[in-house]
Amino acid sequence: MATERGENIQDIGPETGGTRRIITPETRAQRSESRAAQTYAFFLRDLEAKGLDRKLAEQAIQSVLCVMEQRLMTDEARHMEAQLPRKVVALLERCERHKEHPYRKFGRMELLGMVSEDLGVDIKEAERITCAVLATVREHITEGEAMDVLGQLPHELRTLWEFNGASTPRHGLRGQHGRTGRHVEEVMTRDVEVVHPEDTLREVAEKMRTLNVGPIPVCDGERLQGIITDRDIVVRAVAQGMDCNTTPVSRVMTEEVEWIYSDEDVGMAAARMRDEQIRRLLVVDRDKKLVGILSLGDISEAMGQPEAGRTLEAISEPSQPMAH
Repeated sequence: MATERGENIQDIGPETGGTRRIITPETRAQRSESRAAQTYAFFLRDLEAKGLDRKLAEQAIQSVLCVMEQRLMTDEARHMEAQLPRKVVALLERCERHKEHPYRKFGRMELLGMVSEDLGVDIKEAERITCAVLATVREHITEGEAMDVLGQLPHELRTLWEFNGASTPRHGLRGQHGRTGRHVEEVMTRDVEVVHPEDTLREVAEKMRTLNVGPIPVCDGERLQGIITDRDIVVRAVAQGMDCNTTPVSRVMTEEVEWIYSDEDVGMAAARMRDEQIRRLLVVDRDKKLVGILSLGDISEAMGQPEAGRTLEAISEPSQPMAH
């Protein structure tokens, strides 16, 4: 979701101070790597809370998910992986057995037998470990995705997704980021005004004036293509001598923007805003079609003023002066 080049949605609107923050590709890469490490650490912490030490947890992730994904259709396995920490997926990608075995049907005892052989433990311990890993996976994916996964499994395998150990507090992203149980689509603003990549900059500027907005999403049909801001028009077009009557939006828009899925938790969205220091997120469905926009006001409605205040405080941290 983080952008790789150009300016981002946080670099929009009138400047209120004498400095602006510069975000380089290197900075973005560092942030992305930091988030990846953090989400993986949360995942391991959840497993440790279920009684798995760090070394065993990593071995268990690779074994259990490798075996489970053999029982899922390829598309469903990919959808599940898309919601897991990148470093969890990397463990699967390094597993030779994972690459070699296509989809096949098997039952509970065969699954546990494979995990038992992988980890060198008895069947009872393999069951405990498998339940812990799958329960943690379920905590880190959306409920909709969890239902899709479980829908492909027989009852005897579905029961492995329920952790039967002692009750433990939730950690990781849900505890850290204040999971609300409400999806972004429940509180986002719908019917977002958009422009087409071939619209002229003059047409876009007139729409910005009419709507009294700085950023406008760019869509080709329903598919999100990027974003155009008032600053883009000034800096990338007017300052470069382009003719705003003929120059299309596609020449100066930012193609990569911050977005979030509509079925993700509002608490996750608030965390993203704090991490990226932005005041709004574009919202897309699982087909990457633009369906709305989420603002700080929406966060306040869903999570209350204190949470919105914390998010705003993080967004408003001092920025680096712009180099001359």
